[in-house]
Amino acid sequence: RSPCPMINALANHHILPHSGHGITKEAAVAALTQSINLSPTIATVFASVAVTANPDKSAHSFDLDHVNKHGLIEHDVSLSRNDFLLGDNHSFNKEIWEEVVKTYGEETETSFESVSKARYERLLAVKKAHEEAGKDFQYGIKEFVLSYGESALFLGLLGDPKEGKIPVEYLRVLFEEERVPFKEGWRKSERPITQGDMNHMIFKLIEGNEHKAAEAGEVGLGTVHAVTSAVTSLLPTYCTTM
Repeated sequence: RSPCPMINALANHHILPHSGHGITKEAAVAALTQSINLSPTIATVFASVAVTANPDKSAHSFDLDHVNKHGLIEHDVSLSRNDFLLGDNHSFNKEIWEEVVKTYGEETETSFESVSKARYERLLAVKKAHEEAGKDFQYGIKEFVLSYGESALFLGLLGDPKEGKIPVEYLRVLFEEERVPFKEGWRKSERPITQGDMNHMIFKLIEGNEHKAAEAGEVGLGTVHAVTSAVTSLLPTYCTTM
């Protein structure tokens, strides 16, 4: 399977080929737009990038495990997978995920602030793990956007892209069971999740991070203003490949 819980879930539901093999660009776009209401633009970019991960450059399809290729769709500081330099970067890691979920405490619903806090604490844990393993930790603006984009995407697909509210139960179902939480009450958005929605959620998550100044230092740009300016210029490139 892939490092993306939602793509795995769509295959588990037989919306994509259950085998995880031979997924065409057209099939991926249809699944992403019709089943979870991702905008055609974002779905097309995702599917196109996934096809490029196929080591057979003449192919017009991809397998789920092709998406494990580091730095393409898969990224470090994942909420549920290990980093590339630290081992298995594509299989669900229960220990990592439980530390993320622990951040929500007794809350049953997310907010931009709580999701941002969970993501930032995961960043600190990853940095510490790299240091303890004697590995080089690279966290630049690309990794920053991909990390925030992961959280923005599940907020948009599972709930409310405007307010950032979804039941924590939905998160558990998606990440732990790799299925869409339909029987728990989830229904797809009434309108497509667009690039504008993604931009809004990423900036709301950045705004909700009480340690955003420290994170700007980690990225290497020094100030929050410099980071947000860089993110603005990169969003059309990276935000659509979450």
